[in-house]
Amino acid sequence: MRKIVFIFVLLFSMSGVAHESSELNKTMKEMGHIYKQAMEAQSAHEMQAHLTELTTLVNESKQFQFKQEVSAESVEGLNKVLETITKASQEVDSGRVEKAREMLLKIDKLRKQYHKLHEPPSFWELLFGS
Repeated sequence: MRKIVFIFVLLFSMSGVAHESSELNKTMKEMGHIYKQAMEAQSAHEMQAHLTELTTLVNESKQFQFKQEVSAESVEGLNKVLETITKASQEVDSGRVEKAREMLLKIDKLRKQYHKLHEPPSFWELLFGS
């Protein structure tokens, strides 16, 4: 009986982790969509609205639980994204939409850099270790 309870608890906890991972994945995809909209914005007002929404999504992402070994780095990356959004927002407020657009390119570089932390190990890493 104890084994059945243990297996049930283990499966239930794994489904919770999978659900949270799925929610984070969904939020990240939405962030990518809003980022593209901000980059394609034709007016300062439109860009500012997208930056505000992007800020909200990044803050939501910080609430998710990342793998323990990369949690601090993941939050650091999200903080850098927030910092970049804030600077770009200030540029938009000053009427420099193109300058803000240039600043937002940094977010894509950060995305590539920090997504590497969450990539699953390759077949060779599993076979021979990292």
